[in-house]
Amino acid sequence: MNRKSFSLAVLAAAVAVSVTALHAQTLGGNAIVAITQAPPTLDAQVTTIQSARHINLHIYETLYARDENGKPVPDLAESVAISPDGKTYTLALRKGVKFHNGKTMGSADVVASLERYRKIGANANLLSEVETISAKGPNEVVIKLKKVQSTLLDTLSSSTAPLAIYPAEEAAKGANKIAYIGTGPFKFVEFIPDSHVKLERFKDYVPNPHYTKRDGFAGKKEVYLDTVTFRFMPEAGARVAALQSGEVQLVETVDGPTKKRLETNPAFKIYKLLPFSFQIIKLNHAVPPTDNLAFRQAVVATLDMEEIMSIAYPDIYQLDGGWLYPKSPAYVGVGLNTYNKPDLKKARELVVKSGYKGEKITFLVDNLRANTDTATVVQQRLAQIGVNVDIKVTDWPTAVKIGWSPEGWNLFAHGFGIQPFEGPGTVMSAWAGGQLHQKPDAEIDRLYAAYSGELDAEKGKALFASFQQHMINDVIAIKVGNYGLFQVGTAKLRNFEPYRIPRMWGVWLDK
Repeated sequence: MNRKSFSLAVLAAAVAVSVTALHAQTLGGNAIVAITQAPPTLDAQVTTIQSARHINLHIYETLYARDENGKPVPDLAESVAISPDGKTYTLALRKGVKFHNGKTMGSADVVASLERYRKIGANANLLSEVETISAKGPNEVVIKLKKVQSTLLDTLSSSTAPLAIYPAEEAAKGANKIAYIGTGPFKFVEFIPDSHVKLERFKDYVPNPHYTKRDGFAGKKEVYLDTVTFRFMPEAGARVAALQSGEVQLVETVDGPTKKRLETNPAFKIYKLLPFSFQIIKLNHAVPPTDNLAFRQAVVATLDMEEIMSIAYPDIYQLDGGWLYPKSPAYVGVGLNTYNKPDLKKARELVVKSGYKGEKITFLVDNLRANTDTATVVQQRLAQIGVNVDIKVTDWPTAVKIGWSPEGWNLFAHGFGIQPFEGPGTVMSAWAGGQLHQKPDAEIDRLYAAYSGELDAEKGKALFASFQQHMINDVIAIKVGNYGLFQVGTAKLRNFEPYRIPRMWGVWLDK
């Protein structure tokens, strides 16, 4: 082949590749995602509810975000400079970022958003060591701390209750009073309670130029779909029926039998996400008999964790007693030699030692089947040592209202998922101040304070190891195991990858 023919062949091949790529990444289409619950609000800063994250992290962005492995990386910020004493953070902002209302994001918007979070954010306590937040010119923000807080970038990048950046005029408003305006790849269209939230592609969105691909909640966020609608469908059967009829293109979660039935059908694609969350059993330390250490130890000694997980999550679980996911860089095995060691004789001795007199204790759960299964297994096991358990089943909002108060429950089973993904600081902060077990614990507070002030990673890991040992020894809560999710999409939904939320950037629908 001569030089001219070779050049023409190369050109033809390049054109063919371009056409193929254009065809593969189809622009347009309307995707519908079936999720299990409606969000209580789309004001991202004020809620920790998972169903809200599913939607909010498409609309809003944060200064730092988490990559695929949970590491904080720049998102709306371009970089950070930390002073030698660790108490001043100067954040350079990306230039030219647009809000959905057309306004260009600047330092005033960031300052107003962070100040709002300090006042009303769902995890405002994470910013308690901030002394001042100020603008340094139009594209720099300076955060000064009262003392070293090694977890600051963790906090700025947390997706639990995101420190979303709003226009300053919206950040001046109270909780649930804002217009839903962010900088994310999708913009808000409508929220119909008990039905759906609809989003559309933000046509002026510019993906972060520092990334070449999707990466966790950061990375390159390219949008090919015209719209995404999140439909609230609490009934599992209705979600699957909608998928099979073509009404929805992705289902947030299906059970094992449904996964097995659909995985042989080429019209659908199964996605496995493990681990997704912990199954935990909280114990109320503010009321008897769960305020008694011997009683709490008796509960642990009674339980067979594999029995619980195999019934609650029969097709997708891991036995693990650690308070981080196994692949986390900070994962430690401290204290796990006692994990899943049921001993009814020991449990009976401990329950006698506790002084328990047969009174009824309340096991609170929402109506999610896995949680009710967990409660039922625990109820049956505790009956073998003479403990009388009454299971109280409510909807999730009611369970939250009761379970985050000091009265009306002794045991409470639910998932604990985003915190272990985000790392030691987030896990420890969740238990600091006694907010989950209803009684402050001086040792947890001491360890969390020490961790927050420790800039050395290995020393921080050692502090987390002490925290985990204390969680186990004092039975602050019971880690049962890790569970996962099966998600199912139509085969026409391309380039989807399961993650902490159903990310709808980077995906397209075949025509």
